[in-house]
Amino acid sequence: MNIESPLPLFEYQKKGVTFLHSIGSGVLGDSPGVGKTLQVIALAEHNEAKKILVFCPAVLKHQWANELKIFVPHRKSVVIEGTKTERAVLWKQEADYYIVNYELLLRDFEAMNSREWDYILADEATKISNARAKQSRMIKKLQSKHRVAMSGTPIANKAQDVWNLVDWTNPGVLGNYWGFIQRYCLKNKWGGIFGYQNMEELRTRLQKYMIRRTKEEVLPDLPEKITTDVPFILSEEEMILQKKIKQEILHEIQAEDISKIEHPMRLQFTIAKFQRLRMLANSLELLGENKKSSKLEVLQELLREQIEDDRKVIIFSEFAEMCKILKRELAEYNPVIIIGETPNKGRQALLDQFNTIPTHRICVMSSAGTYGLNITSASVIINYDLPFSLSKLDQRVGRAHRYGQKNKVHVFNLLGKGTADEAIQKIIHAKAKLSDDLLGNLPVSMDDIKQMLTYD
Repeated sequence: MNIESPLPLFEYQKKGVTFLHSIGSGVLGDSPGVGKTLQVIALAEHNEAKKILVFCPAVLKHQWANELKIFVPHRKSVVIEGTKTERAVLWKQEADYYIVNYELLLRDFEAMNSREWDYILADEATKISNARAKQSRMIKKLQSKHRVAMSGTPIANKAQDVWNLVDWTNPGVLGNYWGFIQRYCLKNKWGGIFGYQNMEELRTRLQKYMIRRTKEEVLPDLPEKITTDVPFILSEEEMILQKKIKQEILHEIQAEDISKIEHPMRLQFTIAKFQRLRMLANSLELLGENKKSSKLEVLQELLREQIEDDRKVIIFSEFAEMCKILKRELAEYNPVIIIGETPNKGRQALLDQFNTIPTHRICVMSSAGTYGLNITSASVIINYDLPFSLSKLDQRVGRAHRYGQKNKVHVFNLLGKGTADEAIQKIIHAKAKLSDDLLGNLPVSMDDIKQMLTYD
């Protein structure tokens, strides 16, 4: 029987709270937009927790504080930020929730470790998925009665990512890291992981410590999501330059032989070179050639069709410089822009402007806006370019297609024929089936690289 709560929970959320309560500590892996924050707040309330430490990306700290004001206004929360002296004062305040970003693990560890917590909540927990990272080791040293890792993409890049999340919440249940690698990962002669094995066994083991539901499973009343690919053809000038760049890249790696691209350093080198083709598909301005962009012309035409009846649009690009170009070229729509250099304190204010002021019709975002943000005022998402990661693509869509959305959501992918856009889409679609096998998506492989560089 599911736990009852005074908070406004759906039945599936009550089930999530009940599961986490029953196991004490675990992973809440619901897909983006399903409402993980409300579930862990309800869990803490049910268990009458008095001291809760919340880890989240810096951009989400004030959003967490706002959510707590809405759902548990009787609870006091403190956002830990500022200089070392200012943070020291904040740590001394009496509160129920202390909200920090992961980077403070290295700076304020002594303050965090000076007490035993009732709960430690790790939001966007892929930040601690790397078992060898210092942040991941430090968070394991903190004392807490209960730990909950929250992630819409618990396996964001690699199957081994999930080991550290489960080992933090339930130490030792998956064995040690190297034993896990031997059992579930396949290595090449350099020690790099190129594939996985025994996935059904791992899925079964994970079910004891992790609960995951998709939007399709639990929100049948969520407005429909319609995804449309928008193909276009590069100009002759762009196609000539693309052919030239592609030949240069192939020539640069010829000494290694493209059929033997396996070494991790060579893979990273080739991916970096491939970025030039992604930039070309976006705008020649990113390469310093000129301001020609067939894709931008297609975007402008699409916006004329979509921005009507007070509809708002989110446009995503992996490139911060492209976001700046879009802000300049789409000035008529009074866009707000959120990229890595946007101050954390200013992001929520920008979102509030976008959500509440009708004249702001567009929000342009880099990967800085991928995680955690709630932007249900928008009902159109345009992927100006695609990320390599399937989970990142899901995170993008989850900003608008989520609990609280009232309108049908339209997703558009701008795809240049014969460009890097199409190559990346083929790769992430091919990964979708593999991803479903274990909740996440696999990393870019040597076969992916060969496909990206030899596509027609």
